[in-house]
Amino acid sequence: MLHVLNGDSLAETFPPSISGNIAIMRECLVDGPVAADSFNELAIVRSEYLKKTYPEAADQDYYTYVTPQFKKILTATSATDVYLWFENDLFCQVNLWYVVHLLKAHKGQLYLVSPTTDLIEGFGGMNIDQLRSAYRNAKPLTSNERHVLADMWQLYQTQNTAEALTLSLQTSPELPFLHPAVVAWVESIPHGEYLGKPKEALKEISAQLGTDDFGKIFRAFHVKYAIYGYGDLQVKRLWEELKKEELEK
Repeated sequence: MLHVLNGDSLAETFPPSISGNIAIMRECLVDGPVAADSFNELAIVRSEYLKKTYPEAADQDYYTYVTPQFKKILTATSATDVYLWFENDLFCQVNLWYVVHLLKAHKGQLYLVSPTTDLIEGFGGMNIDQLRSAYRNAKPLTSNERHVLADMWQLYQTQNTAEALTLSLQTSPELPFLHPAVVAWVESIPHGEYLGKPKEALKEISAQLGTDDFGKIFRAFHVKYAIYGYGDLQVKRLWEELKKEELEK
């Protein structure tokens, strides 16, 4: 078995009684460019973007910290059952779409392990017994569901929101978490004077709270807009861009 965990936080609390190898998804593909024609080209695009955008967090080299984890996924044998531990927010969903895309030719069974908590808490709000229970109740992905999730990655890469919305609606009985994530993605895209839902939300929260204190604003955003699943680094980047844009007006 191979367990693909979305982030190191889950790896730290992962029940030791669950057997199998572990690959950790150490990416935030919802943030920044993803257009690329190959695995290697995407690694270059992502490495350059993350290094430039988050220099304070780039302690680990992409090719030693991130890429080897992807290679564990790519080299899984056909006899390997793969358990995908991903939450339902947009951050986790985009990562899931990419992982299923990488596993498109995989002959073994794929299982989706979902949290039993809400969007705000996710796996982080679950104890060891609850995580074990989520594993036992993992959803086997059908061939069609696998195709849909892999296709979602290509639609995300090409920013084909219309087809993504249609596909997510068509498969909502089987994959009910998909459509809300796609809607969040579509609403995050700026157009005209509209800054995209996340930035518009930050403006609204700041006005409602009457503060520019990022800590307070982030906590409110994290609760009210949990569907995005953004971490503090992503929200801080958006907040700083927003403040800069306001100064330049």
